[in-house]
Amino acid sequence: MREEWTAWHARLGNLCRSLRDTDFHEWGFVICRGVYGDDDAWISFVQCFRDNVHLDLARGIRRHGSVERGAMLEQYAQWTVIEDSATLDGASRDDIRQRFLTWREGRIVRRPVAANPFPIPGDAEPITVLPRFTYCLYVDYDCLATLGPHLAGKPSDISQPHLPPPLLVVILIDGDYVTQQDAQGPFPPIDGSTVRYVGWEYFDTRHICALYNDLHISTLDVDDYHRPPAISPGGSRSMPVV
Repeated sequence: MREEWTAWHARLGNLCRSLRDTDFHEWGFVICRGVYGDDDAWISFVQCFRDNVHLDLARGIRRHGSVERGAMLEQYAQWTVIEDSATLDGASRDDIRQRFLTWREGRIVRRPVAANPFPIPGDAEPITVLPRFTYCLYVDYDCLATLGPHLAGKPSDISQPHLPPPLLVVILIDGDYVTQQDAQGPFPPIDGSTVRYVGWEYFDTRHICALYNDLHISTLDVDDYHRPPAISPGGSRSMPVV
C-alpha cells in the first residue's frame, strides 16, 4: 500500500489504512434488496450505484496517485447483495437490521486500536470494527423511485465531464442501533420514535465511498447526522413524496 495513500490527510486514507492494517482486502457495504417485481429496474439501480462508486473513487485532483488508488480500491470493493423476495419484499428497517446482524455473525473483522489516529473522548470505546460489519445499505421502494429521475439526467458516458443527475438514494442502517432516550426531543415520530437519532438515514450514493471512509473513525449519530426525510450528506434535500 503506497505511503501517500495511507497518510492521515489523504482522501480515503482511513479506508486504505484499514486494508493495510487488517490484511482484509474487502470493503464496501452489504446491500439488502427490499424491492421485487421488476428485475430490470433493480439491475439498473445496481449499475447506477456502481457508476457512482466509480465516480466517487475518482473524485479529486488527479495527482498523488489518485487514479491508481481509485483503481486499486475498486478492485477490492465488495457490494454484497442480500435478496429474498419471500422475506425482504417491503421489509421494515428493523427487519433489515436483524437480517444484517445474522449475516455478519462470525464474519466481523477489527482494526488494531492503534490504527485510530484521533484521541478517544471520555469513556468512549475506539472504533475497531470495520464499517462493512457495522452498517448496511437498504433499497426500498422509495429509494427505487429515485432511479427514474437519476437515469433521465445521467449522461451516456459518465467518464466525460457532466452536471450531476438527480440523486440516487439508498438507506444507511446502523446495525448496532438501540433505541434510547434523547434530551433534545421530542422530534416528529419516525418508525414510532421521537428521538433525534433513529438508527438510519437516507444517503446520496455519489458520496458512498467517502461515507465508508469516514465511518472508520466516526459514527452515524454525530452532529452532522440528518434525520429523515433529509438526505445526507448536507441534508439540504429531502426524499420526494411518492
